[in-house]
Amino acid sequence: MIALLTLSLVLTACGREAEREGAAEPVMEEAAEAVQTEPVTVETPEPVPTGQPKKASWSLDWSAEDSYILTKIAMAEAEGEDTEGKALVILVVLNRVWDDSFPDTIEEVVMQENQFSPVANGRYDRVEPDSDCLDALELVMDGWDESEGALYFESRSLSTWHQRNLKYLFKHGNHYFYKEKEVSHEKKVSD
Repeated sequence: MIALLTLSLVLTACGREAEREGAAEPVMEEAAEAVQTEPVTVETPEPVPTGQPKKASWSLDWSAEDSYILTKIAMAEAEGEDTEGKALVILVVLNRVWDDSFPDTIEEVVMQENQFSPVANGRYDRVEPDSDCLDALELVMDGWDESEGALYFESRSLSTWHQRNLKYLFKHGNHYFYKEKEVSHEKKVSD
């Protein structure tokens, strides 16, 4: 499946929010260098199975507002991480959108109750994406996906819920990534 999206849409969404906050110039100047005037064409790889049926559409074609939400959650969750770490946060959101166990839209996934701590504690509302978040989004749009189908991530904490209930995939920076445990549908044959 091929999806088209221009980086100017991202800049429009980011600039609109930054202007409201009075900080449009630094973000726009840095990000403007990365803008391409031609649409970015992305051939999407096959998604990694998670054990759940996939939604009919697995696309990288989303609105400027959705792009802004993705870069904003990347900033709120992974500000201290490298570009790939921010891209992995974006991919977790997208993997959830593409999985039938989660809401169908980027906004619904990010705003789902008790899913992303920066949304719950208000940090999401206070941050603005920087140029590295835009680079992370561009990386994802260019087809980079090292997420292994991750649907969850965490920084290590006192909670052991992730380790007990999910399949550990890998660590990147300060984040640990997980997906649902595979459910075996085999029946034992008794003599």
